[in-house]
Amino acid sequence: MPELLLASNYPTVPLRDATDALRDPERLRALAASDGYLFLPGLLPRAAVALVRAFVRRRADALGWIAREAGDPPVWTATPGARLDGRGWDDPRWIALQREVSTHPAFRALAEDTHLMDVLATLLGEPAALATANHCWLKLPGSPEHTTRPHRDAFYLPTCPRMWTVWMPLTETPSDVGPLGVVPGSHRSGEWPQRDAMAGIDVPRHVTWATGDVHPCDVVAFGAETIHCAWANTSPTQVRVSLDVRYEPRAIEGSILRAG
Repeated sequence: MPELLLASNYPTVPLRDATDALRDPERLRALAASDGYLFLPGLLPRAAVALVRAFVRRRADALGWIAREAGDPPVWTATPGARLDGRGWDDPRWIALQREVSTHPAFRALAEDTHLMDVLATLLGEPAALATANHCWLKLPGSPEHTTRPHRDAFYLPTCPRMWTVWMPLTETPSDVGPLGVVPGSHRSGEWPQRDAMAGIDVPRHVTWATGDVHPCDVVAFGAETIHCAWANTSPTQVRVSLDVRYEPRAIEGSILRAG
């Protein structure tokens, strides 16, 4: 099994807050071009996030993964012994959850929120469209083998170079629950090529990552060439739930990612 993926094993800096650049398109594009990502805390409407979170909560509870929910925003505690089968992403229950979430009206409303679509249009320089290949990730404690390894999305989707992914936490996600990490500027470098779909990229220990505690309504947007990962969930009880939502220019025809 690969080494436990922990932010404490690497130099880290806080995610750069780009909120002040939202009213300055040129500055927002410059930040994205420099860092390969944008961190926008509190961008999404709380009510829209709550609707998606409530639906996922009901389904996860029915599947036996969640024991309780407490706090505001809520912390989800895993059912003792709860597991995802196989490699996590090939568990039939998880696959069914993807279909249910991606076709739910609350998901579509959140993914096409005006504030978010305006940011994507600024990054792309033209109107954006919601794509497919969107996922609802559920990371249970005590399952480090299901941690998403460092990778570039372009390795898996090489025909979609202008794709942007938006990562949205649906639960409180402090460092021990496994938030997102990105390597700033890695989209501009050909270093550390990925050769294995499962093992990901072996990022050297001296490389600095941007990461930090995140909350519902925050978003991290990153381009297809930006190296990113999810840190291992080392919490004894807490569940991490998040969305990966992908976008492309609306004008692209025949993309394999185009949503119906």
